[in-house]
Amino acid sequence: MIWDPFRHRLLKTVHTPHIGNIFSVKFVGSDDSLIATGAGDCRVVVQSVEQAVRHQTPHLDCGCHMGRVKRLATSPDEPLLFWSASEDGLVIQYDMREPHECASTKSKVFVDLSYTSEVKCIAVNPVRSHLIAIGANDCFIRLFDRRMVKTSTYRINHTNDLRKRTPPEPQDPRCVQYFAPGHLAKDARGDMTYKLAATYVTFDSSGSDMLVNMGGEQIYLFDINNPRYVNELCVPENASNTKNVRPCCNIYRSRSNGTKITSNRKLLKCNKKISSQPCACDFIERARTLFNRKWTGDVYSAARDYLHVIRNWNDNKDAYIGLIQCLIALNWSDEAYHWLDYFSSNFVDYNDSAQIKTLHDDIASCKTKKDEEINSEKAFSDEEKQLRLESRDYETHFIGHCNTTTDIKEANFLGENANFICAGSDDGIIFIWDRKTTNIATALWGDGSIVNCVQPHPSACLIATSGIDPMVKLWSPTGEEGAENSRVVVDPWAAIEANQQRMVMDPFENMLANMGYRVSPLEGQDTPTCRTS
Repeated sequence: MIWDPFRHRLLKTVHTPHIGNIFSVKFVGSDDSLIATGAGDCRVVVQSVEQAVRHQTPHLDCGCHMGRVKRLATSPDEPLLFWSASEDGLVIQYDMREPHECASTKSKVFVDLSYTSEVKCIAVNPVRSHLIAIGANDCFIRLFDRRMVKTSTYRINHTNDLRKRTPPEPQDPRCVQYFAPGHLAKDARGDMTYKLAATYVTFDSSGSDMLVNMGGEQIYLFDINNPRYVNELCVPENASNTKNVRPCCNIYRSRSNGTKITSNRKLLKCNKKISSQPCACDFIERARTLFNRKWTGDVYSAARDYLHVIRNWNDNKDAYIGLIQCLIALNWSDEAYHWLDYFSSNFVDYNDSAQIKTLHDDIASCKTKKDEEINSEKAFSDEEKQLRLESRDYETHFIGHCNTTTDIKEANFLGENANFICAGSDDGIIFIWDRKTTNIATALWGDGSIVNCVQPHPSACLIATSGIDPMVKLWSPTGEEGAENSRVVVDPWAAIEANQQRMVMDPFENMLANMGYRVSPLEGQDTPTCRTS
């Protein structure tokens, strides 16, 4: 359906030949006269609006895919060029100026990630359209330079068995760069990634920042021009010969022991200070709070804060000890050992302390556990291993939502200068974060169950959202400042904590929770019933 959102009018009802859920819709062509759709019936259809209204034959009805088509992406400077991303592991390229015949040499495969991969999302850089980001059912976003990608023809598989598909032709490794949160990239074994999937990827208007909604995890922002390396925690020698940025104020150490403040309030305060005039103690305080809270990704974030202090205030002993403790908690025994050895050689007065001896014991125990887990690692090609090891790390991340139930959940930039980040959640809440501080700006009840799609208007202050409810909602600022809004979540931190607990649930328990079941801890009670909507 095509709507005029400002007049609240339905303009056109576009009928399609699809027989499955339509997951993605894009306008194609310079005048937006063509509409491309991808659906759960494994088909991609392109038709004009007038064709659809008159039920005429589409311009394109492609059945090349053997898995659900989850996303379509268009090129900003080539309006008749677009791509489809499917759960069969294929990304197919279409050019409406050329003929397309399914299962023939006229069908172009842009990327084949193999049948074991399910491509979930795709986005084209709005400034450098040769860069295409692809997300699949793992923790990696693959950023391809299509100028270096060798497209191949579709290879017929008469058995409809994806496992018997002809292996993809080898690509030049330089055509792709992997991006992933550092703690996930390093632990990207088969047993660690079963619940991870990049459900959405997008770029900001400058094309320099890439936003990823990681299913089973958090929302991550990557700087593709000045990326971090996922292995930056592994090299202690990089921390040497660094002068202090400025003296530390030690404000947290001087605080009265009687002052109590919740961990979440501490983090809000630290985030604000770090975004304006950071001090070593702000990073130390935030790292300690994250390490103790231990939500998904917290320990790795704490390690990065400690590393930042070491690089800018290299005489801060607390930062070294904190970093080593984080590495042990992450089960990174080799890195922990190297950092402890580095610390001992630079602070010899502490070598005989009980704390150092305890760290040595913890590292030994950690190494034993790691050796046991190595045997369960999934086998990858040498080329794939190298690409994963050379992944680029995130710049910052946003915590609060839950993305475990569906694999189409979005996250987007919001505001004239992309000053905010917005996303839906499994609990029916729309979260909006301040991009600079990463703190939550507001949270709104958006749906009775799940909010999947959150799309800001490109020029007006308007957001469109949809979820499980059979409606699309439009959001804009209220007329009166301070007016009561029943949609505002009164206690967002309660929802946030519940979301973090849900993300680490057993998959079956999580399924029951999403269905509305609550398993009682008491014996003798009746079977729990499903919550009504």
